[in-house]
Amino acid sequence: MGSYDGAETCELVGLYILSQLQNLGISIGIYRDDGLAACNKKPSEVEKIKKNICKIFRENGLRITIEANLATVDFLDITMNLKSASYKPYMKPNNTPLYINKNSNHPPNIIKNIPSSINRRLSAISSNNNNFKQSTAPYQEALTKSGYQHELKYKIEEQINNKSNSKTRKRKTIWYNPPYSQNVTTNIGKTFLKIIDKCFPPQHKLHKIINRNNVKISYCCMSNIKNIIAKHNKNLINKNAPHDTSTHNTKTCNCRKNNCPLAGNCLQKEIIYQATVTIEDTNKSDTYIGLTATDFKTRYRNHISSFNNKKLRNSTALSKHIWNLKDRNITYNITWKTITKSKQYSTTTHTCNLCLKEKFYIICKPEMATLNNRNELSTECPHKKKFLLAYQYPT
Repeated sequence: MGSYDGAETCELVGLYILSQLQNLGISIGIYRDDGLAACNKKPSEVEKIKKNICKIFRENGLRITIEANLATVDFLDITMNLKSASYKPYMKPNNTPLYINKNSNHPPNIIKNIPSSINRRLSAISSNNNNFKQSTAPYQEALTKSGYQHELKYKIEEQINNKSNSKTRKRKTIWYNPPYSQNVTTNIGKTFLKIIDKCFPPQHKLHKIINRNNVKISYCCMSNIKNIIAKHNKNLINKNAPHDTSTHNTKTCNCRKNNCPLAGNCLQKEIIYQATVTIEDTNKSDTYIGLTATDFKTRYRNHISSFNNKKLRNSTALSKHIWNLKDRNITYNITWKTITKSKQYSTTTHTCNLCLKEKFYIICKPEMATLNNRNELSTECPHKKKFLLAYQYPT
């Protein structure tokens, strides 16, 4: 919960639940894990609908808490009243708003727009001026404590939505986001745009793509002192913490005899390895670069299986080479070694360093991968599939 993937999954589940609730004869909507339904039925009929909703959730392995026959309801940050047809801002108990201090190290545009954005939001979720004044006291106090002199005032919807409805074409914009700091006196934005004008003048062939209209600058906020200190303390604690022998003394090899293919390190994971095939008569050697996200022992067994099973001779470039030697009755030896270690696909960076490292050795060091096919460079990363919903829940 709280991450982008969690929110995306929650919305998918919500849409699936809504598809099963659409035949109940009520108007219902779901936002993340909160739902709201409205109907004009008798209390007894509402209770039957409530039981049907609970039944649908149970059939999907979910639990739900429902309050029915309410005339006033708190949903997200709004309190809605059906009897008076009014609405006003809602705040959970013991929830105190906190805003960025006016003198904090943030871009001026962010500091400037905080009071107006709060005023705009509170006005939009207030049906009249009285409801606005009854609910804005804690927000006004939080703004004053943060150093703002802005006074919250109710603005009707026409004043808020005063933008024209004319349709405009959106440009494809490239954003440059340098970190902002008040200690920097140089106008980074002005300097950056001057560089754009200098390097990409109107006669340049890339001017249509890179110009002042298509390339914009927007400052990003740096970490505050609290986060910096917390990160520093965490690093010190991890360095000084005693190592747990139960987790660090893990096995690196489970071979029963002293014939481990990687000299006692066959259980390594996320590695780039190299296989060297040497012909005994001529001492000619060919090399093959491969990778494994799981332990090398599993990958090694797959290689041995492809060497012995003729149906798998084309599974890898290495097995194809071995079968060519077997067809010509040429004796050979294979040795294995670890080249480097690297992390596989990451959902935060959306890159797979393991696959990139393998392609690096194939392209930049071809003498280490004489058997590898160059069409391997265009293959898609196989490690990101396990993060897809289709992989977790196959049809």
